[in-house]
Amino acid sequence: MNQEEITDQIKKGTPFEGLTDIRLLEVQEEAPIANLLDQSARPDLVLTLDFGGKLLKVYGEIKSQITPKVLRQFGPWLARLKALSPKELYALICPFLSPQSQRYCMENKIDFIDLSGNVLLRVPGKVLIQRLGRPNKYRGRQLFRNPFAGASSRVVRVLLQFPNQAWTVTGIEKELAQESEQQDREGMFELSISSISKTLQSLEEELLIRRDKSKIIVPEPRRVLIRWAEKYQERYKWTLRRSWTVRNPFGFDVESSVKGLTSRFRELDSVLTGTAAANISAPFLNSDRIDVFLLRNQSETLLRALNNERSLGPDFLFIYPYDIGVAMYAGEIEELRVTSPVQTYLDCYARGGRDAKQAERLLSDVIEKKWNEV
Repeated sequence: MNQEEITDQIKKGTPFEGLTDIRLLEVQEEAPIANLLDQSARPDLVLTLDFGGKLLKVYGEIKSQITPKVLRQFGPWLARLKALSPKELYALICPFLSPQSQRYCMENKIDFIDLSGNVLLRVPGKVLIQRLGRPNKYRGRQLFRNPFAGASSRVVRVLLQFPNQAWTVTGIEKELAQESEQQDREGMFELSISSISKTLQSLEEELLIRRDKSKIIVPEPRRVLIRWAEKYQERYKWTLRRSWTVRNPFGFDVESSVKGLTSRFRELDSVLTGTAAANISAPFLNSDRIDVFLLRNQSETLLRALNNERSLGPDFLFIYPYDIGVAMYAGEIEELRVTSPVQTYLDCYARGGRDAKQAERLLSDVIEKKWNEV
């Protein structure tokens, strides 16, 4: 939504529907703040509200889309206005503010009004108008892509594989080409300069990377990984819809089971992930399932035929990945081909429960130790 559309919805009183104690009396555009000598401070909107018989002036700044970077930049504007006129109400106005962004605003004393009906207006000791938890009614086109979705996540994989390195866009492009060549996958991981740039822009808006001229730096790789894990968990259940389980007739432990599988199906393009993979480098708990990414649609009928055999060990769960990037930086541990520690962490985290504890062990014992290497 653009500023004009947001203003129209405010004039209709859309955010205040259902709040019986509030009545919208007037909306002015770019009006000066009353009793303020510095008339250069002109908010986008000035709302006059009747709150239980009390008249309130709310000075609002419109933002069509909210990101952590936008919220961080909004703070100084708000602080300046409060310093000039501390007794007035100032609010961020937008189509929708996510629960995470609402928490940020509450912690940083930023009031807000969104068109979906989430409202927080405060004058300490005098006024508190609060309604939270309303869902997004305006799921329009996003200005910024999800940097953790699909092929975009390959950029994040590069950054987290080498977080101590200062990257350029072309450097990331070359790294993706090199990883494709190293795995003999004929450019499978490659992305265009445009796609890489858009993903980096999204990461910057989320305050997950920092730019120093043309260099891209990851100040807090752990925070990037945790944010990714939270997003990955949301889509994990959808990934599992394309997965299927078969019996394991090959062995009682992970090593003998996987070696038996790859010995029988020699053309299988696969990679071990999840707790079974994590347990090899950061043992913590026994695997009750062996998760395997199938990187190409192949041998499915033959693999399903394993259900006709007697089971010896944990079942296999075969998963078709959301993007071939899950195979980036895969390696061999004890002659088993496993996903990178970052991908293994994501799959353990997504399963939750005891597997989330395994993810924590992998992060502290393997991933962060590698990051801390000079």
